Amino acid sequence: MPLCSPQASHGEHEACNCYAWFMPFPQTQTETETETSDSAGIAPAEPGAHAFNADEAVMDAPLLKAQEAAPADYYQNNFAEVFAYVLTAYQEILPEDLEHSLGAYLQADDDAQRLFARLLTRNGPIFLEPSLRYAEVSNSHHALANLEALGLIRRNAAVPADWLLRVLKKSELLDLLDAAGRCQRSWAKERISHHILGVYSDQRIRQIASGHVAWFSLIAPWHWHLVQLLYFGQSDKDWSTQIRRDLGQVRYETVELSQARFTSPQSLQTYLRERELRSYIFRLDEHPSLLPELVDELSEPMADIEARRLRQRNLLRLGKWCEQHEALGEALRLYAQAEIPPARERRVRIYAKQGNSESCEQLLKQINQSPLSATEKIFSERFGQRGKGYQPPTTIWSVESDCDFDDTSVENYVLKALLEQHGGWGIHSENAMLKTLTGLVYWDAIFSAVPGAFTNPFQSAPHDLLAHEFASARIEELAIIEARVADDRTLVERMTHTANLKWGTANPLVSWGLLQSVPLHHWLEVVPLTWVRQLSAFLIRNLGDYRKGFPDLFLCYEDGRAEFVEVKGPTDQLQPQQRAWFAILRDMGIDARIVKLKAAK
Repeated sequence: MPLCSPQASHGEHEACNCYAWFMPFPQTQTETETETSDSAGIAPAEPGAHAFNADEAVMDAPLLKAQEAAPADYYQNNFAEVFAYVLTAYQEILPEDLEHSLGAYLQADDDAQRLFARLLTRNGPIFLEPSLRYAEVSNSHHALANLEALGLIRRNAAVPADWLLRVLKKSELLDLLDAAGRCQRSWAKERISHHILGVYSDQRIRQIASGHVAWFSLIAPWHWHLVQLLYFGQSDKDWSTQIRRDLGQVRYETVELSQARFTSPQSLQTYLRERELRSYIFRLDEHPSLLPELVDELSEPMADIEARRLRQRNLLRLGKWCEQHEALGEALRLYAQAEIPPARERRVRIYAKQGNSESCEQLLKQINQSPLSATEKIFSERFGQRGKGYQPPTTIWSVESDCDFDDTSVENYVLKALLEQHGGWGIHSENAMLKTLTGLVYWDAIFSAVPGAFTNPFQSAPHDLLAHEFASARIEELAIIEARVADDRTLVERMTHTANLKWGTANPLVSWGLLQSVPLHHWLEVVPLTWVRQLSAFLIRNLGDYRKGFPDLFLCYEDGRAEFVEVKGPTDQLQPQQRAWFAILRDMGIDARIVKLKAAK
């Protein structure tokens, strides 16, 4: 299987919207609560001051309403906008045949455009004619003929027979293809299809089916996948993105768009090739013979910045696969070219496994002298020295050996127990709390007009959000924000104003669900504002390495103390990223500890 045919990409997503919280005292501000806040050293807000109410947040009225038909030209206009943008922005680099396809669509009549727009939003790659009936298309037969004449679709194309069988109903399979009379109506559709494929050739199946039904398929479907990438800029966005926005399900920030993401045919082809290589990496278990070609190709120089970011992730993915399959030489070669963590850590571990102590020590020294992240530094200090290095404060709790904890009950058990001991308020939010507060403080920096950061109106984040150069590209923006929020009142006002103005707007750091559960003004009363400044300033500069691993719990006790707590069950171990966070919290003077549960003897 040569490395030449495009494969489906694998999207990567990260989300943390699960949290549990306990508040033994009322949420409404009572006189008693005010006294408790004073004793905690957190200045209570004046009644109504800075109060955040989600119901009063600014929201645009949705263009579409659920359960109501869209305007007749809705899908047509959406695609006309997309295609016109791609033709204009990428005029110099579009493949000639794709440019022809886009032009053909814009030449089609209204019915044909509306029908084709519907086809692109459906799962293909083939469609039965009876299913192509839409209220906004007055004459679907004429529309199909127009699209076929323009070279956008093909009638009864020689598609693989299993594709065709997949879109036919079970009753149609039995009526059209009796498979020598050996199919039974009680069989499942999948079994019937499998049997038919074993009896008839693909050509014969298509021949029989064409006498009863008509099907249509897109010509050059890859054209429309490429248009999707060029417009949305992200592989995890599809045509439904516009619909979700217009229904009010997703709201995107209004940003200043840069020039097109790809500026030359070479930059586009390089990026597409890197995505293609990624798909082969994910399929290596099926085709391990591709490994030498992949290693060689990923070793070639890479200059384009967009493809380079993807190349770094590909090097790590393939290196990990090689390690898992004991191809250590290839893994070392790949990791040596990767410029992001944990490439150097993996090389150290491989050297140690091979008994190459000299190379191991040299690389550890390099990491210790110039760590790329705190995680790397902690690794270099602790590798081969079990029990040495920074040991976070740890409290051991004995629990009955027959206690049955699942992933969440461990954290919630500790949270409830601590609040029973000390009173106050606490929450199990892991990374969501810190990311949300950071996103509100630095909203303007995240969505600032950095060249190349935003290239389409459906981005929830800049292209370089997790890149090491994110902060350096926004030095001035970060400095301006930090100067403005230097005092507590301004910090609270800024965050509250941002939450009111931007409520529901997509931001990968902000969990609106968390703020719906626990209002922002409550967070700003219980979390020391100094901590908010310190932690958010650190995280915004280190998002690529530290968006995970933050302690499980935040607690604010009745006596004024506040702390972060990581909960570990009887068999859980502290992960390197978690250990790095504890070192950072220590350096900031922020109270944090581990509660370790162990079975009582």
